[in-house]
This record gives sequence, C-alpha cells and structure tokens, in this order.
Amino acid sequence: MPKQTVRIVIDNGGSTCKVGFAGQPDPVRLMTNGQAKSKSEHKVFVADQFDSCNDFSALQYRLSLERGCLVNWDTQAEVWARAFGPDVLRINPSECSLLLSETPLCPTAIQDTLDEMVFEHFGFDSYCTRQAPVLAALAMQQQQQQQQQKAQAQPTAAAAAAEDAGGASSARPATLVVDCGFSATHCVPIFGGVPLNFATKRLNVGGKMLTNHLKQIISYRSYNVMEETHLINDVKERLCYVSLDLPAELALTRFKGKKNTLRRDFIMPDYVNHFKGQIRDPNAPEPPKTAPEPPAAAAAAAAAATKKGTKTGAVAAEEQVLHLSNERISVPEILFRPSDIGLEQAGVAECVVQAVEACLPDLREALYSNVVVTGGSSRFPNFGERLQRELRALVPADMEIGLTHASDPLLATWRGGSLFASSEAYPSQTVTRAQYHEEGHALCRRRFLSQQCW
Repeated sequence: MPKQTVRIVIDNGGSTCKVGFAGQPDPVRLMTNGQAKSKSEHKVFVADQFDSCNDFSALQYRLSLERGCLVNWDTQAEVWARAFGPDVLRINPSECSLLLSETPLCPTAIQDTLDEMVFEHFGFDSYCTRQAPVLAALAMQQQQQQQQQKAQAQPTAAAAAAEDAGGASSARPATLVVDCGFSATHCVPIFGGVPLNFATKRLNVGGKMLTNHLKQIISYRSYNVMEETHLINDVKERLCYVSLDLPAELALTRFKGKKNTLRRDFIMPDYVNHFKGQIRDPNAPEPPKTAPEPPAAAAAAAAAATKKGTKTGAVAAEEQVLHLSNERISVPEILFRPSDIGLEQAGVAECVVQAVEACLPDLREALYSNVVVTGGSSRFPNFGERLQRELRALVPADMEIGLTHASDPLLATWRGGSLFASSEAYPSQTVTRAQYHEEGHALCRRRFLSQQCW
C-alpha cells in the first residue's frame, strides 16, 4: 500500500456512524446512520443533515442497520456518500484505505455484500474489517496504560494502588468486552487480541428496545408518543438510571408528594419557542418570593400581556408535561432482567458468566479479572456498579472481578480503530482492490478471520 494512502476509520453503529482519520484522538463527525423524514418541514435528512432539522416531532426513521445487521444498503450508501463528501471528510475513496467496524457474528452474506459496496461502489484502494468489541478492547488497553503512566508520575498510596491495578489488567492477554449497543448487547471474550466467536453471547436488548418500551409505557399512561422517537430517546438518556436497590426505590414511587423522591417532570418542547425538553424536580424548594409589585405596575403589566396574547395562565396551560417516576428505573432494568417484558433470555450479568464458562477453564479467572464495559447503552448512571454487584453474586468467591468502564463508551470503538489503522501492522491486514478483483470474497474472509489487532 502506498505511503501516501489516507486511512479512514468508520465505526458503523446501529444508531450513529462515527467517521474520521486514523491516528486522530476523536472522529471528525458523529452522525445518524440513516435517514429521517420530517412531516412538518417536508424534507428528508441524511446523516449529518440531521443537525439542521428544526422540528424533531413525528420523524420517520429509516436506519441502515436492523438488529445489528446491515440490511438497508441504499441508505447506507447515502450515509457514506455524505461522510466522504465535501461537507465532512472531503476525500476520494480510490486514494484511501478503509477500516470498518462490524457487529460480532455477522452473517457471511452481509460481509460479502459489504465487500462489493466498498470496492465496486465506492472503489476504495484497500479495506479491512474488525469486530467492534475488539477495537473497543484496544482503546481500553491504551486507557489503562495511560492511567498507569499517571500513577507512576504521582507516587502516592492511592496512585500506587491504581498503578498495580492498571499494570495488572494491561499485562493480561485476556479481556471480556461487554458491548451494550443500540441493537443488542454482546459479551465477547478476547484472548491475544482475537475474539473467541464460539464463546460470544448476544442479548437482544439494546438502546432501541429500551426507547420503544418507554414509548409504550408513556403512551399508555399519559400522551401518545409512539411516533416521537427522538423526544423519548432524549427522555431516556437524561432521566433514566440503573437502580442499585430496586425493591426499595419501587416502594418510594408508590408515595405521593415529596416522599416520592424519584418523580421528575419533563416539559416537552413545542418546537416553536423551545426546541429541547426541560427537566423539573417537583420536590425542589421553591425560589424565594420577591416583593409584590405595586397595583398600578401589576395592572400595566397585565394589560401589556393581554395585548400581546401571552398571559401567564395561557402559557402554563399550553405546557405538556410528562410525569415520570418508576419509569426511570424500570426501563434500564430490562438489561438485567429481560424476563420483565417476557423476553426469555439471560440478563447482562448472566450473559457474562455464560460467555466465560464457554471458554477453557484456564482462561476464566483472567477474563473475570478484566471485564471491559462499552457501548452507548452502558452510559446509564450506576450501570457499572450494578453489573459488578451481580457478577460478584454469580462468580465463585475465589475469583477476582475487575471491571473497567470506558471513559467515553460511545467513542471507544472508533478510538480503537484509529489506533489500529495507524499502526505498522495495519497494511498487512488489509485486502487491496487488485487482490479483491483477483481472488474475490474468499480472500477477505480468510484475511479478516483472525481479527487480531495487537
């Protein structure tokens, strides 16, 4: 591969597509991986065009991936065309090498069609794929090494403990990645930089299912929001959290008034004056009252408001408020108890144990001691602590549990891809356009089978 070839890294997620250049700490753009049609604006927004949308109500989405697999090829081609175009990366694919993340256990038919899109539709010079959890593990390895270096620069007791923990986990060749994504949650054991596909476990619960479940609950209890995907996703990300004591907090939600400390009010935007919802705590102390206005001033203000048609009472009556209480903890609880909604699958902690138990006994202790959590759905507050507690109850007492949360779970995969694509070993792992035209899909499957990144 020529030295002047530009290396492009794409983390092709189910909800967002992260694109950028190899060797950079962050992607150039994080954009929606699909299309959105606005009823009010009568426009179709593709990828980065979504940022210019003014009215997010009743958007109709067409995402590139369904259940983690690339199925809408025309939509994906449009998203990538926007990414490579003059508004984002400004590149010529024929002069570039592409590193692309893929979901674990991706069907071969989809991989073959992806080869055709990369080489025949866009005409890239060379190409390589890696599973998203493998790239996330590489990014976490660098994060642990940086923590170890900081600990060495600060020789205190706490820093020494952090140094021992960081050094121990970075030296271990075995890692278990828990990737809580948009479409599903994967538990992938990795040994020597290679994923163990025979032990990979999948839980069909991700950010999309949680958002849809919250839409159903709110539509049943208050407003019909089945078409307000963007709004309810915002509610989920800002108000929901993982409970550390579910029975006790559910008992609190049965109270009324200030005894219910979980209750929050979400004031929905009208997309005319307000474009983002506001959170209000009904139990918060009221602001101090100001001195009352003189009668003449109050009458003048009321008359002015009447002329403009903006009475305070009318504004308050126009507010649409969602009252959320037990919904804040019951929705993320599905990740740990899928049976709550009738899904006959194990929770995240049980999936981790099943993935480890499927490996050789000699690897199990090393895997339990180096569990890495990544993915957008792991950003719920208390997620890591809850997973640690549940694993401790399931794992034998003589085995240590080491759990590390990515500093930015949403970008961990892309950052790992940036590290791998800028390494010296990367060119030998790619397939060039000439090689593809000579040997076809079989060469891609053989060369990408190892999935090794370090």
